[in-house]
Amino acid sequence: MALPESPVPNAIQQSIKLGRYGEAVDALAALTAQRPSAPLLMAQASANMGLGDPLAAKEIALRLVEADPQRLEARLLLARIRAALDERAAALADFRTALDLSAATATSPPASIPAHLALHNLEQLAYLEEVQGLAPGTLLRVSATQREDARRQLTEVLDKADAIVPSVKLGGDIGRILAEPPLLLHDEPPPAACLNPRNDWAATVHSIANEGGVACVDGLLNPTALAQLQRFCLRSTVWRRSYRHGYLGAFAEFGFFNALLLQIAAELKDAVPDMWGEHHLAHWWSFVYQHQRPGTDIHADQSDISLNLWITPDAANLQPGSGGLDIWHTAAPANWTFDDYNAGGYAIRAYLKEVGAERTSYAHQENRALLFNGALFHQTAASRFAEGFENRRRNITFLFRRTRRR
Repeated sequence: MALPESPVPNAIQQSIKLGRYGEAVDALAALTAQRPSAPLLMAQASANMGLGDPLAAKEIALRLVEADPQRLEARLLLARIRAALDERAAALADFRTALDLSAATATSPPASIPAHLALHNLEQLAYLEEVQGLAPGTLLRVSATQREDARRQLTEVLDKADAIVPSVKLGGDIGRILAEPPLLLHDEPPPAACLNPRNDWAATVHSIANEGGVACVDGLLNPTALAQLQRFCLRSTVWRRSYRHGYLGAFAEFGFFNALLLQIAAELKDAVPDMWGEHHLAHWWSFVYQHQRPGTDIHADQSDISLNLWITPDAANLQPGSGGLDIWHTAAPANWTFDDYNAGGYAIRAYLKEVGAERTSYAHQENRALLFNGALFHQTAASRFAEGFENRRRNITFLFRRTRRR
């Protein structure tokens, strides 16, 4: 039976926004016991995840999905919860169902599209035609002249852009395709093992605990897993969220999920139980950057442990020794909200100046992972990568949260 749509009270929304998850969970439990609604149960499950209790969240999410199997946000939430619980096969099945639900509710492409998103999609579709041996025009159904004209126009727009990348109106078939390219997910079974065998994890744990909350791990993945991850990122058209400074994001709700990603997270927990044993995978995503454009601004993560992994080959980095991550060895104040430490660049810089925070720059290197306390402020370092679709700077991020003891 469908649930009512009674909204979440403003006071509870404010508690969640301020990170007071225990308070929100208690209030929502009282409300849902009396008059459950889909929004209230969604908020209750999400607040339990914020509290670090995926088992409690799963019970609520299952109730939502059973009441309305077509509810997209409930299916996505259940998929994330199952990933947190390492129920990998079930999580992947739910993510695929969510993609199907999303496709069924697709809207018309926008009239305009950010220039960097359009150029990326043009390059990716041309790349896929080439590596898959398809005739030009199979995926990008326009003439070679139209492709070249669009490439030239988009490049000129980006070359002239200031801090914010403008949107463009391309019109016709090419505009529709570049705004909403066909969803293609590269799929292959993961290798038996993803991590490189190593005996220095104790040093990694020591670095996190005693050396500024950061550890650098070179050669994280074995060659087979690294190559497979690179293929997935190059051949999957999952780069659907554009950021105004000129980079793109791939998230699970857009198709950025597969058995390989979940296996990497599981192997990390198994390899270092002293560090990850009481944590669960909360979120993951990837960013791809436009050549010579700024990357992610200064922020902190909503995580206890963050892992950033770079996968672009070193030959693409035109300034070796740069292009990685700047990390300040200062955490966000405990009373700051998510918005405070994620969208307040000016205030963050003022705070770091006030406390005299020290910064370390970690250079980009293929297959290098940075593990750090997610509350530490960090930003993408200045970078210069070669032109070409395969040469774009790409990184994968995993966020781990502490699991609440029951």
